[in-house]
Amino acid sequence: MRILFICSEYEGLIKTGGLADACRGLASNLLASGHQVSVILPRYATLYQLKTEHSESVFVELGGRTLGCAVRSTSLAGVTIHLVEHHDFFGRSRPYDDGQHGYADNPLRFAFFCKAALAWASNQPAFDVLHGHDWQTAPAAFYLSTLRQHVSALAATPFIFTIHNGAYQQQCQPFWAEQLDLPTTGQNINFLQLALQYATKINTVSRGYRDELLTEPAANGLAYWYQLRQNDFSGILNGCDYAMWDPATDPAIAAPYHLTNLAGKACCKQQLQQDYQLAIANSPLFVAVSRVTGQKGFDMLIPALQQWLKEAPVQVVIVGSGEVYYCQQLHQLALTFPDKFRFIEGFNERLAHQVEAAGDFFLMPSLFEPCGLNQLYSLRYGNLPIVRLTGGLKDTVLPWPDKQATGIGFAEPTTPALLQALQQALTLYENRKMYNKVQQRAMKQSFGWDEASAHYLALYQQAISAL
Repeated sequence: MRILFICSEYEGLIKTGGLADACRGLASNLLASGHQVSVILPRYATLYQLKTEHSESVFVELGGRTLGCAVRSTSLAGVTIHLVEHHDFFGRSRPYDDGQHGYADNPLRFAFFCKAALAWASNQPAFDVLHGHDWQTAPAAFYLSTLRQHVSALAATPFIFTIHNGAYQQQCQPFWAEQLDLPTTGQNINFLQLALQYATKINTVSRGYRDELLTEPAANGLAYWYQLRQNDFSGILNGCDYAMWDPATDPAIAAPYHLTNLAGKACCKQQLQQDYQLAIANSPLFVAVSRVTGQKGFDMLIPALQQWLKEAPVQVVIVGSGEVYYCQQLHQLALTFPDKFRFIEGFNERLAHQVEAAGDFFLMPSLFEPCGLNQLYSLRYGNLPIVRLTGGLKDTVLPWPDKQATGIGFAEPTTPALLQALQQALTLYENRKMYNKVQQRAMKQSFGWDEASAHYLALYQQAISAL
């Protein structure tokens, strides 16, 4: 099949979260399965240094104006990459915001990106499938529906739309409709809603999250539209790229280890303790690598840690960046508990691997989690996930004391429920024989891209048949 991904991030080029990992993981697996996969995304300022091999000029009509851009092509690990170059719209160091607020012209920037992607695709040999990802590509579903009758290369091309996080929707005021060539209703425009209305098939990144999106509050005001498209709406769990996330071969960690020889894991723990001036102790090490936002559960995690660090013989290391409000509290925790707690503000891919390898438990108390990737990495690294049982976390972690347990789970999004889960983890750790059994079971879990790709290919075929 000839498949075109339309997305705003792609791991190895530009990444702010799991969207980038998922797009690359799926594209790479489809390519390895013998399909022709191309990816089109904006050429942000950080991508200007990339060498490109081919360039085409593309012109689109938007809001009564003719706008032009270059589409420059390159490749990454065999996948053909096309970059939409428009300096005013995309020549910025950050893709969506200035570090504080979303760019005021985001509706225009990404409506243009969608139109440019479709205009470029219409001049190529016909694609079997166009696959859009998240709100940045949602208007393409509407634009394609209007182009099919005029553009032969797109006449029989379905649009599959994947929701990686339904909380991000890009809403804007009604006056934008005319500027963006979108339907005028007199109400606020919601990009995500456009995709729910006009995409051929819709999916999200776990079965659990798919079911949650059918009702409020998880749907963030769009439950009616999810329900309306219920028969076209599926959940496909993301895969994990074990070529990059495997403690047996990971070049970033202090020592390799695997299921039958865990000696290297102790070295990884000692190295992290040494690097961040924590005592080389046998007490359990709880870690997190996370965006520091409300969605990730910091409203319950910070009060839980304030209480727990007073009492429990533990060490905690958190790596991440995000909302200043939470970061300040985490820095304060580090001052209050200098012998037990570290907060490393920022994100570093190498450090993320080291933290995964060092930890005994991974903290992931998300309010909601469409799929989650860190719990998949943690399972493979024998770093037992402590998760709130929601979305993809519920689909991938079986909570102790179940006989098939692979981690710790709790249901209520409250500090007392999280504290109970932390205490449960401590109890499990103290029973080393039981902890080792759960750890071994966790490391045997496999969530590769092969199964996910098979589901996507079936979805593509359904979409083709539906047109």
